[in-house]
Amino acid sequence: MTKKTSTSSAPQAAIDAAGELPKTAMDFAGRYSADAIKTLSNCQGKYAAFINQRLSEDFAMPQRLSGCKTPMEVMDVWADFYSTAMSNYTDHARNLAETGTEAVEEFVREVEVEAEEMAQTTGKVLKAANANDGTKAA
Repeated sequence: MTKKTSTSSAPQAAIDAAGELPKTAMDFAGRYSADAIKTLSNCQGKYAAFINQRLSEDFAMPQRLSGCKTPMEVMDVWADFYSTAMSNYTDHARNLAETGTEAVEEFVREVEVEAEEMAQTTGKVLKAANANDGTKAA
């Protein structure tokens, strides 16, 4: 009669451990994709609000200009309009750059964590592949 002391072998352990690598990578890709979509949605919302604000000010310009009595008043209205517009565009560009920077920094942090996890999984694969299988039929 033969007696099995173990049903697992070193090659099977290596295969099982190696099977974790794609799963780990796919889990990360799924998490990152969800985060990227949230960030993109946030940026789109900010952009829509910015465009709405700018259009409101743009459409108000004819009314402001029609109230001018002198050429100097027209120049003042236009100067104020362009100064405000440039300030708005600068602020919006800065906000988008900050949002992008935050997203990239978070991605780098996540990649570092993921790389460590994958290194640990790879270590398990190598250890299992190099293990001496001492289980034999008796």
